[in-house]
Amino acid sequence: MAIAAAAAACAVFLLLGALVYRAVATSTTMQFDELLQQQAALALRYADHEYDEGDTSLVPPSPYDAPEVLPFEVVYQLVTGSNRLVYRSPGAPQVSLAGGLGTGYSNVTLNGEAWRVYSLASGTTPLRIHMAEPVKYRNALLARTLRAVALPLFAALALLTILIALVTERAFRPVRRIAADLAGRGADDLSAVDTAAMPVETHALGVALNGLLARHAEVLARERRFTADAAHELRTPLAALRAQAQVAARSTSVAETRHALDKLQTNIDRTTHLMSQLLSLARVEPGACEAALQATPAKLILDLVLEDLASVARERKITLTVPECRQVLPGSPELLYLLIRNLLENSIRNALPGGHVGLEIRGTAHGILLSVTDDGPGIPPAERTRVFERFYRVAGRAAGGSGLGLSIVQRIVEILSGTIELSAPAGASGLIVTIRLPLAGGAVASQSAA
Repeated sequence: MAIAAAAAACAVFLLLGALVYRAVATSTTMQFDELLQQQAALALRYADHEYDEGDTSLVPPSPYDAPEVLPFEVVYQLVTGSNRLVYRSPGAPQVSLAGGLGTGYSNVTLNGEAWRVYSLASGTTPLRIHMAEPVKYRNALLARTLRAVALPLFAALALLTILIALVTERAFRPVRRIAADLAGRGADDLSAVDTAAMPVETHALGVALNGLLARHAEVLARERRFTADAAHELRTPLAALRAQAQVAARSTSVAETRHALDKLQTNIDRTTHLMSQLLSLARVEPGACEAALQATPAKLILDLVLEDLASVARERKITLTVPECRQVLPGSPELLYLLIRNLLENSIRNALPGGHVGLEIRGTAHGILLSVTDDGPGIPPAERTRVFERFYRVAGRAAGGSGLGLSIVQRIVEILSGTIELSAPAGASGLIVTIRLPLAGGAVASQSAA
């Protein structure tokens, strides 16, 4: 973080330095050119005055003329209209500095020396002046100015880098403390980290981390509970399978063997159903909330469920009444399949042989109402709350049941933000399971056709 911030600061300072260089170079060039123009006008005015006095032959250069101009000296040449040199200042080249007859600035190189020249013609005499300045002088002065500006910039950059390092180190000290705390924890330690000493900038990170740890702790506790429940519930049917297999192995007659194998098949079916319910329960636990935002046609789910339960209903001679439904239900196909299958399967298993199970789905002003009715013995009012507990069974009911069906249904209803209610038909035995689901995820209720 500190390196990235320092790199960003360096980039800003480099850009600032380039802009400063450009500004200083442009400003310095303009100032030198303006001064050159002023000097040319002043010298030409003096030469015009001498020319008007009748001195048409100006004083030649001094015999003490230096062969080279000093680094800071400005030189000039006076020429006639035909560009004939009539006078030059000490240090000025003997060749005309500008060949044209116009007025303005130009860059000239003579004998390897670069000059900045300003030419100006007189308005009253045939004289013209070429005022020149060595470019190396300008460059030296510009370099000196840029050095004076660059040194404070580099000092400020170094100071800023140090400050960034100090501030970053102080700001991330709590983060490193949290990292050390987490690195020293065991795999099962998901307790919250201390956010009291964290600065405002990183406090939100600590709060979010604590939220994540809490969610993971909840998932871990749920998985442990599920594993314990599964181990407890599978112990009995597995022991029964082993016992039935031993009975079949020790049987001495075909009838005994057949009887033992029939009981073994029954226990296998019961264990298979239990495993299916356990897997279904695991599927609706963590990570299923996003499925509540989807929407699924009810007919798609009903076709799958009725196809899967047809053999169970025929075996118990149960009449299934499911009117044609065109509703769009809130939830993913997986959740809705588990919901409706467990409702119908629970009713089929608990209905009297040759009985009746009905399913109704209709739209309301507030969402979807789903109702399953059977004519079985029902559930006493005192136990209607407990039947939603995992592995709870009403005594003497539903041979082969796992006690998970209504627990799965309740969990799915919670995920879909709905409500579930158990009641009995008026004046008759049986059970009515009523589920109300709010519309979500684009589900739109439509009128169902029977």
